[in-house]
Amino acid sequence: MSGRNRLFDEEKALGQAAEVFWIKGYEAASTEDLLRAMDMNKGSLYNAFGNKRELFIKVFEWFAQRFIRNMKEVFAKQVNTVEALRIIFLQVAYPDDPMEHTKGCFYVNILGETTGMDPDLEKIAKEKLIEIERLFHKELTKAQKVGQLTSTIQPALLAKHLLNLWNGINITRRLYSEKELEKLVELNLQLCFDTNLTT
Repeated sequence: MSGRNRLFDEEKALGQAAEVFWIKGYEAASTEDLLRAMDMNKGSLYNAFGNKRELFIKVFEWFAQRFIRNMKEVFAKQVNTVEALRIIFLQVAYPDDPMEHTKGCFYVNILGETTGMDPDLEKIAKEKLIEIERLFHKELTKAQKVGQLTSTIQPALLAKHLLNLWNGINITRRLYSEKELEKLVELNLQLCFDTNLTT
């Protein structure tokens, strides 16, 4: 029973720490900010997660696993791969938490902050973004084999384009309304896959 409680508490604590890093960034987030958000004392924090850097790596791993899992679930539920992509991108346009529009993308924020400043953290951020590209590539390849894709563009290049689009929309959602973002998603899917998904 104690193991279950620790797992639950750890999940909650990682989520609270993720909010701090997401809003403030890695460098600006102080240990005091994290302790306050996680409702922990310094000793408990170090015993459970290590120092700030070790905590951040665990938070980023936790966040990335949840994010990729969500994407995989969308692909698994949809017969049509392009429709699955539409849902994934519209989740960026219409997030469950409206504050995500002002916070931007956790991945992109951290990559932007660490590039050229912290090679190890930069590498971790890049690897997680490439993991999204690999998932896109895998699903696009499957769709091509079953005849869903009419595009002559190879899945590998399409996957890179979709990752670029995903990064871009996560930045421009700070500028545009949800409806405008939806139109951008539809436009890009039409250009990529020669299909009209607008209802």
